[in-house]
Amino acid sequence: MRKTRQLIQWIKPNLMQFIPVLAVIMLIQVLGSLMSVATALASKNMIDYAVANELRLAAIVAGVFVLLVIGNLLMQVGVSLLSVRVTESLSNSMRQRVFHRLLGTEWQSLTAYHSGDLLTRMTSDVSNITNTIVNVIPGMFALAAQLVASFSALLYFEPYLAVFAFVLGPCSVIFSRIWGRTLKHLQIKVQESESAYRSHLQEALQNFIVIKCFGLEKHNEDSLQRLHENRMKWVIKKNKKTLAANNMIALGYWSGYMLAFGWGAYRLSQKAISFGTMTAFLQLVQQVQGPFVGLARTIPKLINMTASMERLIELEDMEREKITERVPVIQDVGIVFQDVHFDYSPGRAVLSNVTIQILPGQLVALVGSSGEGKTTLIRLLLSLIRPTSGELYFTDRNGRRYEVSATTRDWFTYVPQENTLFSGTIADNLLSGKPDATMEEMEMALRMACAADFIVKLPQGLDTVVGERGLRLSEGQAQRIAIARAFLRKAPVMIFDEATSALDVETEKHVLQAMKDMGDSRTCLIITHRLTALKICSRVLRIEDGKLVEDFEKIMLTGK
Repeated sequence: MRKTRQLIQWIKPNLMQFIPVLAVIMLIQVLGSLMSVATALASKNMIDYAVANELRLAAIVAGVFVLLVIGNLLMQVGVSLLSVRVTESLSNSMRQRVFHRLLGTEWQSLTAYHSGDLLTRMTSDVSNITNTIVNVIPGMFALAAQLVASFSALLYFEPYLAVFAFVLGPCSVIFSRIWGRTLKHLQIKVQESESAYRSHLQEALQNFIVIKCFGLEKHNEDSLQRLHENRMKWVIKKNKKTLAANNMIALGYWSGYMLAFGWGAYRLSQKAISFGTMTAFLQLVQQVQGPFVGLARTIPKLINMTASMERLIELEDMEREKITERVPVIQDVGIVFQDVHFDYSPGRAVLSNVTIQILPGQLVALVGSSGEGKTTLIRLLLSLIRPTSGELYFTDRNGRRYEVSATTRDWFTYVPQENTLFSGTIADNLLSGKPDATMEEMEMALRMACAADFIVKLPQGLDTVVGERGLRLSEGQAQRIAIARAFLRKAPVMIFDEATSALDVETEKHVLQAMKDMGDSRTCLIITHRLTALKICSRVLRIEDGKLVEDFEKIMLTGK
């Protein structure tokens, strides 16, 4: 019961706005169930009047019967249309909520999940939850209404049969509840295997070039097949359990139906009931047994829903980013590392006792061998990870300190080494750096990034669609657009993480000079190995054995 309350509290924020519409859906379904019972009674009277040769009354009842059937069909159409709208809206609400929480989650915690697994949870698991809420739960109320109405009618016509049908029905529900515990474990396994399958497929689609160049086509096909076989194993196991349960439930249902048929035939032979009553018997017993069967089949769906909810709750329980009080973006930002230590796991120090001060407006090169911690240092600045110990903060020209947090990311513009363009047009990608940028500002940023010349030659210019991760552009072109986007942002701190690696020497020199000419107030940090960049920087910092030290070879390279 405590677990149920926790799940209700979790879904409540998303559900509250849809309660009125869900109530309408439930009422329509309840009314439809009552009309089904009324249809059974109408069929009884129609047959009895026909047998008694009272054709006028039979015709009137037949008209009522037709109206009931048509009315029920129209209501089901209305419920279907309404359910689709609510399902889509509720699904979007839940996905927005989970997506928002993921965006505010500690980056390091988030990396424990594959993007394919996260996608499965936000699509398949969310759909499972919303379908149960919108379709299954209102249907349970409709089944309950149908049960009460049909049992009352059957009790009026044949008390013994009504009691027997009612006693036999709960056995199906109890059996289903016990069976459902096994199905919950299998549902989780099915979802996990789906996540693994989707994750592999997603990675393969993103890395076609690597697969082709290394001749890994067969290897990837075999891997996908193994994942499919694993998923198929769990799907079949779950399906077998479900079929076995459904067959047991169906057996109870047909047992009740055959009993009603035999009892009705016996009573008809004694002339104790009419043909119409016999017809009503069969329909009413069906409508007493039917809700129990429906409820029994609903319980596994509810259990599957709880499994999906627990998978989403797991995501929301991840550690949240540290958010400090939001402060306006300031200019003249300095960076201070004070005895900073960081390790990804105990005993594996990446940075150790880092103490350095970067003054406002300095253009600093960060060098070091691969794996020494350059990217880790950038992640610390961006507050994607937090120091294991020590202090990391920003300063202004007045010496005021600002703690590094998710809030201070507003102070950064960042160009990573890998391709980070989004699907859409070149203009869309530029505007992600500054949504309100004017055409003149975009053109200026493109010239500074040496991207204007090749964009002018494209048939659609800035409206050219670049595809996923800039697929239709060369690496150098995609990199220059990413640099132009960074220039547009005009943040007080700029970070280039091997951002000019795909550019030729002359283009790189132009870009770095443009960065330097943007003004003395902008603090710039460049991760690079190129002599071109080192010569234009005012300082060179080297990471070696986890230490960050001033590299005095800069004096030899530049004569400064």
